[in-house]
Amino acid sequence: MDYCSPLSDVVFRQRLRLASSHQLFVPRYRLSTYGRRTFSVAAPTVWNLLPEDLRDPECSFDTYRQSLDIFIFTVLVCTAH
Repeated sequence: MDYCSPLSDVVFRQRLRLASSHQLFVPRYRLSTYGRRTFSVAAPTVWNLLPEDLRDPECSFDTYRQSLDIFIFTVLVCTAH
């Protein structure tokens, strides 16, 4: 949790429309060799790529699991062709 901050907690991003969409703040990085692969950058980036219904903290575990299965299957099928 120390590396993943919701946009609603970041002072200069609180008023943005994205702050209410359960997205995480992606920090800037300097090193192009491994900067974007660090957990603090990669984890929020992947989380923000998920559909909004998967990012909803009030989503039940069963609904989350089913939606995630559908999302992953859709991504894998679309990228395979």
